[in-house]
Amino acid sequence: MLRHGPLMLLLAACSSGPPDPRSDDSPTFGHVLVLADQDLRPVLEDQRTTFEALYEKARVDLRYLPERQLVQAMLNDSVRAVFGTFLPGGDQQAYFRTRQLTPFTEAVATDAIAVLSHPAGPDSLSLEELRGILTDGRLRGRPCTALLDDAGSGVARTLVDSLWQGATDRALKVQVARGPEDLVQRLRTDSAAIGLLAFSLLSDLDDPACRALREGLRLVPISRGVGPALVPTQGTLKDGRYPLRRPLMMLVTEGKSGLGTGFASFVAGHKGQRILLKKGLAPAHVPARDVMIVTP
Repeated sequence: MLRHGPLMLLLAACSSGPPDPRSDDSPTFGHVLVLADQDLRPVLEDQRTTFEALYEKARVDLRYLPERQLVQAMLNDSVRAVFGTFLPGGDQQAYFRTRQLTPFTEAVATDAIAVLSHPAGPDSLSLEELRGILTDGRLRGRPCTALLDDAGSGVARTLVDSLWQGATDRALKVQVARGPEDLVQRLRTDSAAIGLLAFSLLSDLDDPACRALREGLRLVPISRGVGPALVPTQGTLKDGRYPLRRPLMMLVTEGKSGLGTGFASFVAGHKGQRILLKKGLAPAHVPARDVMIVTP
């Protein structure tokens, strides 16, 4: 037996092979699938690029879906982390219990629903007027069409949450465009319409794609009926004055400290929060800025 010991150890070592990046991953090594709401693409792509540049042996596959599909796809066993604007419901929680998992959730930023219009459209709206448009298709006695960019978007669900406290039986009177570009193009030719888009698609004014969506349109200020009407900005999102806010949530579903945890921790950490700040959203943890004052 002793004569064969070294040979058996050698064979075992040879058969183990190199680590599998999809299963033998760590917070900074491996290959992981992460799902995200398609509205968050502009704010998450820079996160992925920066993370992979810092950790050369890490690969993050970000798959973007409308919220309705995202809620179903997050139940796939291969999904390690999810970024959306919702918390898992009862069905999802029950599924995780069958896998003996307790998902970790954390808000990493605040997003919002932006209301856009033709320059000749409404210069401001109250929440009550917005309820009227979404219920009757009328504003101040005249027809007014509300446009969404995708039938499966979480924008409609956020509006119900914000305007009717999450009433599940509330049907919205809306038309659905063929994506954000089609929505804004329709607004540019129709002064009797408003568009409802995720602010994350518009928030980064250094991004040509965001500027293109805003071009020739008005970002409509919204009021609660008392107080000033406000547009979404980092300030009005952070202090809660803009009424159509929604949290950007991360949900980590892996039962170990793997690459999904590593990427999510990066987004919630100092560097990730700085990227969110640059993207125009309100990060959950405002990064500190060190200022050196030099006196002569």
